[in-house]
Amino acid sequence: MVTMPSFTECSSLKRKLDAPVKEVNLPPQNSPFQSDSIEGKGLDTGLIRRLLKYVAPHRKLVFLAMVFMLVTSGVELLLPWLTKQGIDRYLARLYQVYAAETAECDELMAMEPAPGDFIRTADDSILVRKASLDGMDPAFAAALETGGLQRATFYVFSADEYREQTGFISGEHWLVPESQISSIPPEALFQIRSSDVKGITRLALLFTGLLVVSLFAGYGHVMTLVVAGQRSMYDVRTELFRHIQTLSLNFFSSNPVGRLVTRVSNDVEALNEMFSAVLVNLVKDLLLVLGTILILVLMDWKLALIALAVLPVFVVVSVFFRIKARKAYRTVRKRLAELNSSIAEDISGVKVVQIFRQEKNRRKKYLEINNGYYRASMKQLYIFGVFRPAINVISQLGTALVVIYGGLGTLSGALTIGALVAFISYVRQMFRPVSDMSEKYNIMQSAMASSERIFRIIDTAPEIVESPEALPPCVLRGSVEFQNVSFAYEPDVPVLRDVSFSLEPGRSIALVGPTGAGKTSIISLLTRFWDVDSGRILLDGQNINTHSIETLRKNISIVLQDAFIFSRSVADNIRLSSNLTEDQIREAADMVQATGFIDALPDGFDTVMAERGATLSTGQKQLICFARALAHDPGILVLDEATSNVDPATEQLIQNAIDTLMKGRTSIIVAHRLSTVQKCDEILVIDGGRIMEQGSHQELLAKRGIYYNLYLLQWGNNGEG
Repeated sequence: MVTMPSFTECSSLKRKLDAPVKEVNLPPQNSPFQSDSIEGKGLDTGLIRRLLKYVAPHRKLVFLAMVFMLVTSGVELLLPWLTKQGIDRYLARLYQVYAAETAECDELMAMEPAPGDFIRTADDSILVRKASLDGMDPAFAAALETGGLQRATFYVFSADEYREQTGFISGEHWLVPESQISSIPPEALFQIRSSDVKGITRLALLFTGLLVVSLFAGYGHVMTLVVAGQRSMYDVRTELFRHIQTLSLNFFSSNPVGRLVTRVSNDVEALNEMFSAVLVNLVKDLLLVLGTILILVLMDWKLALIALAVLPVFVVVSVFFRIKARKAYRTVRKRLAELNSSIAEDISGVKVVQIFRQEKNRRKKYLEINNGYYRASMKQLYIFGVFRPAINVISQLGTALVVIYGGLGTLSGALTIGALVAFISYVRQMFRPVSDMSEKYNIMQSAMASSERIFRIIDTAPEIVESPEALPPCVLRGSVEFQNVSFAYEPDVPVLRDVSFSLEPGRSIALVGPTGAGKTSIISLLTRFWDVDSGRILLDGQNINTHSIETLRKNISIVLQDAFIFSRSVADNIRLSSNLTEDQIREAADMVQATGFIDALPDGFDTVMAERGATLSTGQKQLICFARALAHDPGILVLDEATSNVDPATEQLIQNAIDTLMKGRTSIIVAHRLSTVQKCDEILVIDGGRIMEQGSHQELLAKRGIYYNLYLLQWGNNGEG
């Protein structure tokens, strides 16, 4: 059965819908969505330290990830160096001749930097590998050059590999001038360079092996760090949800459900994205950049400075982009919050929108909000579209400078071809992670903002705190006493004033009065959803604060006006998490006369309910809630407007269920319909936060006071007496 909105609700909403559409602005300061905005917060070391507390239990995985990361970083730094060695040692075997005396040759050979750098010939000359000059001690290399090192370069091969080609043979080595190498036939060149082919093959196998190692280490790095991140986010999500459950109603009244759902889901997911997209590569990228710069400086510090000359421009562009992207990102998030809010509002109020034919107005307002979101998204897209090509141009400019100056160095003999190729690879490797850092910064910034919002909730202290000296959980007899209780939701705006009454076990009391009189507040205090400002509440003669929360929840059951149904089976809605048997569940349903419609459902008690019980009528949902309360056998029963939204026939059915529930239990009933309270042992008339009248139904009618007037309003003179 569909519940129609009340006339007051419809009229209020119609006035809002008829209001002229205004320009979409950012949420005001008192908007419940204000804290959803991103404040552009950078790296906050305090927040990072708090986040690391959740990572600490998984530090073994993080340590293992760091080991894998060091392996992959080392391999990536090593591969260009292997390329250089392959080119200089096997592809371009260039040597220069150094003529020396025999004694000097012996001395120089003893100072050979690495095997193969020096080759001694039969005529007491020394062949110096050209590529090794770059890595030698500068003073030693300068001494060689001034001591007779010839500028001409030769390819050196074993003399027994091929002897027919023009060249000169010195002992076991055959020297071919660099200018004549192209005149050797390819077949002969391949034959005489068979040792180079073997060397290249060995190097290729080593290269492939390192790639395989990098593959498995990279997989291990990503998987271990992502698993650690997922487990850490699981802990964050669990603690956040557990903490939210401990907070008082005051917190939920000032925080919309959508915002809290966003905290538990979207904000935690933003942290997870930081782990999976940023932290997985951030440390590795930093190591690669620092390692690459170090290698470049060691290879050729002058050329390294030329390559790094574009870095300041790179940094300036990145900072400028970060500022622009941050503003655009904040605007997109705010516009998205407005869009989601508008969609949620329109879907929730679709009945009212259709009743008053407001589809056109709502569609117009939605289009304006949607256009604002579209423009903000396009602006963000434009910023990213400009930044990426700009960064690419700057990085290519750095590569071009290396090619130009490195090429000149190669032609002059100051730099080998292998060193130039390695230099270009290292420069590209350096700019690649740097170009991603700005985007990773945005993810980090979003994660910092999300973590701040998450910790803002976690840092919210519960207002209802169980006393350390609380009594152990027990079964209450059911006596209730309010002694001079006063209470206010807001300072200086009292809701209850000096309220006093008592209720013996097994007896019933009703609270009646106009809307806003304080009836529901009394119920909230009894269940300790709030604490009193002054006075005290006694349960079984003990202050309510001395009872544990578990005792209160087990002994007090509430059936609210808005019957809440979970998206579970009917049996699970009655059972909740208790160990009730199927027979006990059916017995509770029988006692409140709910079995009839439950058995008519497709799967009976196993029928899974739609969200909030959308397929059930209001009365059916109330009966399930009555069965839930009865099944848990509370000592104190509270009914808050349990029959206010049902038709007379259903009301009678529910009234029978109420009579069953109240037998042998201390009962407190809040009602506007006086027909549901006439059987109560005592009725309290609340108005303005005070008890204005007190007595049985007949006693209050005889007083001809507030209760009498309420009775006349509902029943007329025909019901008097």
